[in-house]
Amino acid sequence: MAQDRHVTQQAPAIFFVGGPRVDDAEALQRWLAGHTNAAALKLPFTIWKTQGLRLAGAIGVHGALPERPWRFDDSALGIALAQRLERLCREERCVVWLSGRVGSLGSGDEPTFTVFAVHEQVVGDGPHSAQAGRTPDCLAIQVMKKVHCARGPARCEKCKAAAAEPARPKLLDLCPWPPEAARPVVDLVRDGGTQHHVYDVLKTFDTLDQARAFAAEYGLRDVKR
Repeated sequence: MAQDRHVTQQAPAIFFVGGPRVDDAEALQRWLAGHTNAAALKLPFTIWKTQGLRLAGAIGVHGALPERPWRFDDSALGIALAQRLERLCREERCVVWLSGRVGSLGSGDEPTFTVFAVHEQVVGDGPHSAQAGRTPDCLAIQVMKKVHCARGPARCEKCKAAAAEPARPKLLDLCPWPPEAARPVVDLVRDGGTQHHVYDVLKTFDTLDQARAFAAEYGLRDVKR
């Protein structure tokens, strides 16, 4: 699963998880609408300098400016987006990964992306996938055995083999997409009570020390054994 991070001096790193391909317009639109509260979204943008040096763009790799381009709010950046792009691209067209948040997606509104960070240039024509940053509340680390399916070790040979493996620390996505898909459930003790969460496994650590280091870097709660 695709992942990346953006580190700031004031806050823990943001852990990014993979989303839909950006060339699937319908799936991308649903995904964007369902991730308005994400810590940040990381997307590949093709950006052009238009008249007056105003920037306009499109999600994905494109050769021409679309009829309804995205606009960019760079007020969260210390250095203007145009200046940052000049360091990456000499041409009028630049294809780059940006992280931030989307504005209103109404049919009559100008699509706007508030930029939090400028990453590297996009390599290749794709297909490229969107990524969503998870807040600490959407992540947990649990020491657990591998789960294969709901049939269990008595009826499934792969479940039986998984149950024979030692338990290892796993990074769990507690806000998986799409939310309506069938998934296993984990019980977590948070805020003084037991909470039930569906989850996807994002990462398996080799050791508890690796898991604790990851938790400290991304501002997660203690690793649960």
